[in-house]
Amino acid sequence: MRAKIHYYLRFVFGFSQSDINGMYSLFLLLLVYVLASYGYRYIEGVKLAISFQPKVWNSALVKMPKQREWTNYPVHKKWERRAGSMSNFKGRIFPRYVRKLAQNQHWTLDINMADSVAWVGLKGIGPGFAKRILAYRQRLGGFNAVMQLKEVYGLDSVWVEENKSHLKIGAGVFRTLRVNQLAWNEFRHPYLPYAQVKLFLTYRKQHPYISSYEELEKIHGLDLSIWTRLKPYLSYEP
Repeated sequence: MRAKIHYYLRFVFGFSQSDINGMYSLFLLLLVYVLASYGYRYIEGVKLAISFQPKVWNSALVKMPKQREWTNYPVHKKWERRAGSMSNFKGRIFPRYVRKLAQNQHWTLDINMADSVAWVGLKGIGPGFAKRILAYRQRLGGFNAVMQLKEVYGLDSVWVEENKSHLKIGAGVFRTLRVNQLAWNEFRHPYLPYAQVKLFLTYRKQHPYISSYEELEKIHGLDLSIWTRLKPYLSYEP
């Protein structure tokens, strides 16, 4: 290896023997400098460790602050009554209320009105699931049946079956699809694929007014299994 380096320096790069010896000396000095730096740092560290004397600490430095203790204050009944409707407060009152609600055997929950705080208070529902439920409810335009909760991504269907007797749909659907008025870019619903929208709008160009679901059933090519699921969300206003 040394012979190859000497050959390249002497005959390829044109260095003389004195130039090569000078380079060797320079590399040797750099190596000595690096080793001396590491040695100096090691010695300083040893000296610092030897000079460390904990006995000189005074009592003020040794004492550690006492951990802060939190006090659980009782919740007033009026806040328990309002906890279901006030969603802007995210403090300690509402989680305690919804936990108490979930433990009660006679609790009920309006799935079309409950906010994220109420959902998180139920056993088995975390913040992630609560967010998905609210987002899917908004896309649907409201739940028409409790079993629609099974359509929420990741939500365990066993949980829905176990708690369906406590879940209510309340007023139900709060946003409908106005089949006689909506444009193609507004005709959106989780149940409705674009191909069915395109087919329906083609029919509507020739029949501007559709009065009932029975008229929809007569449209050739419509997938009635899809439109049957959509039936609670359809409005026939002129």
